[in-house]
Amino acid sequence: MSDQKSRLREITAVLHRYQITRGVTPEKLRLILEDLGPTYVKIGQIMSLHSDILPKAYCDELMKLTSDARPMPFSEVETVIDESYKRRGIDYHDIFEKINEIPIGSASIAQVHRATMKDGSDVIIKVRRRGIYTTMKRDIDLLHKAVRVLPAVPPLKNIVDLDMVLDELWEVAQEEMDFTREAANMQEFAEKNRSIVYVTTPELYKEYSTHHVLVMEYIDGWPINDAGSLKANGYDLDEIGQKFANNFLKQVMDDGFFHADPHPGNVTIRDGKIVWLDMGMM
Repeated sequence: MSDQKSRLREITAVLHRYQITRGVTPEKLRLILEDLGPTYVKIGQIMSLHSDILPKAYCDELMKLTSDARPMPFSEVETVIDESYKRRGIDYHDIFEKINEIPIGSASIAQVHRATMKDGSDVIIKVRRRGIYTTMKRDIDLLHKAVRVLPAVPPLKNIVDLDMVLDELWEVAQEEMDFTREAANMQEFAEKNRSIVYVTTPELYKEYSTHHVLVMEYIDGWPINDAGSLKANGYDLDEIGQKFANNFLKQVMDDGFFHADPHPGNVTIRDGKIVWLDMGMM
């Protein structure tokens, strides 16, 4: 209980600091969610995909939370990697030649660093945020309490079961936190799309992946929404759009196993292929 009261004081302090009663601009909303922590960053990511609810300026700003959220310090990244590998009796310095300190992407549950392995392979390391499980569970519990004391707002109460939404958010977040599950998703996705010549996913380094650390091939290329770069490099946008739609329909209708978070940061074009990234939500 004292922990929850402390968290409520933190939340109140953040809202006061940003003078929320004076209005909320798109940038201010993003900064507030970042300061409130991973649970609220995740909510912001979900909100960014709902232009049916929020004005486009807010959605565009919140989209930054999918890959440009405030990262954890590199010292914490090293601690997570070290602790995770030591459980297997491995010194991570024996595996990686270098890990870039500046992340190439940071979101609610994890952040990604480029690295070079001892054999020269160019990889990325996805690292789970330290203490993320405890932090998100505490926040979800608090939000459940808030839902119970807030007055019902017609017609919202007839459309959305907020307790159910929070339960779903927590269930999905727990799945995303387990990188062994994501590794299995990557393998299943690759197998189901093996015959599709224009679709691929990064090579997985399963032997170096754990519950908290995921190692995979580094993918360069262009985000699927970077129209300027794609056209400049000879790609036909109509062809990309048609192949993307066809593959996604195959995932849904034929495979029954589809990417559940297909925002532009998770779909890259490289060597004439659509590369699907981040298999945490399938």
